[in-house]
Amino acid sequence: MLRLVTRCYGKIRKAGMNKDLHSQHHRFHSHPTRRDFFVQSLGGALASVSVLELAFNRAAWARALAPTVGGTPLFDIKKVADDVYFAIARVQALINSNSVIFVNSRDVLIVDSQSKPSATAALITQIKKEVTPKPVRFVVNTHFHDDHVQGNSAYTKGGAKVDFIASVSAGELMAKEIPIRLKETLDISVPAQIETVHKFYGKATSADEREFWKEQLRQLEAFQAEMKTFSLELPTITFAKSHVIRDRAHDIHIEFHGRAHTSGDVVVFCPQKRVVATGDMINGSLPYMPDAYPTAWPKTIDSVADLRFDQILSGHGPIMNRDRMVNFRNYIEETNTRVEEGKKAGKSLTELQKSITLASLKSLQDNGYGRYVAEIRDGLFPHWGRTFVEIKEDFQDAVNGVTAQVYRNLDRV
Repeated sequence: MLRLVTRCYGKIRKAGMNKDLHSQHHRFHSHPTRRDFFVQSLGGALASVSVLELAFNRAAWARALAPTVGGTPLFDIKKVADDVYFAIARVQALINSNSVIFVNSRDVLIVDSQSKPSATAALITQIKKEVTPKPVRFVVNTHFHDDHVQGNSAYTKGGAKVDFIASVSAGELMAKEIPIRLKETLDISVPAQIETVHKFYGKATSADEREFWKEQLRQLEAFQAEMKTFSLELPTITFAKSHVIRDRAHDIHIEFHGRAHTSGDVVVFCPQKRVVATGDMINGSLPYMPDAYPTAWPKTIDSVADLRFDQILSGHGPIMNRDRMVNFRNYIEETNTRVEEGKKAGKSLTELQKSITLASLKSLQDNGYGRYVAEIRDGLFPHWGRTFVEIKEDFQDAVNGVTAQVYRNLDRV
């Protein structure tokens, strides 16, 4: 049974423009497009990917193929600036968000939790061991999706005082959508995945393969058991435009720049450290758009781009630079334009998917962006692709999925 919990240290506070503190996984039943894609061939036009980017992806595959054992970290924590760390989520049967860790003078601010409290508890243990013993005082939820918010309650275990910060829209969507979507996940999506894993296990031809699918099954069943008694921690601070936390170590600006991946995405910007945490508004994979505002999204990224940062710490994938942000933005804009023109010409979705191809998308060919994204997607979801079972899909199917989402949501305002 799901319970919604709002911890009001006093009462819920709504912060307006530039207020100083010192004064929903997506629908799991929509997730196949996030895990079913296996890169077959992208061609020479998509071949330019940096050595560091490829290293990230290969490391992700290796970690995913290794069986999970007790005590194995769920995150790779990297220092990206003084007092700023990036916790990159390792592959699990159900995806977890990355988190960003800002170490303040007396406490810690975390950006995003994970898909379940136990995953976030594992991150807390790693932070205490690898980063700092300081207590977590603030958690920012960049948007309402399950893999970014369902771990919140781990931070309040033992009665710790923690403020959860989100935009007004994200807070409302957490309360409205998470109970509905979690029920669908537990009643429909996870049982279907368990059935699929059982089939793969039954067809396994080696001990390693059987062990792999056994571990996937364990993770899915553990999620089912844990989330049956789940309590969702709702925001204690919501704001319309921005909320600022000022600390001796640095300032942290939590800002809403417009609709994008959802109606309530925020970014977390530290001007002194020149880093920005973007959730899924800007990330290393293709845009996930069932709840998105396609037309507004590029304009929102343009607004974020005015901030003075060098490193982008996203909800999924590796550290990104500004060039990759521009690639991501341009892909959305080009797809929007192609779909809009096609709809005006009376073309069906099927016709558009046949014409909006890898070869025809200039944004995917720019700077090896298509291959970059395909490699990262495969690294995030390799247990459905680059393992013992070769899924008969290719990257064009992923592009078709985005085209379909834009087709449905282009007029959303």
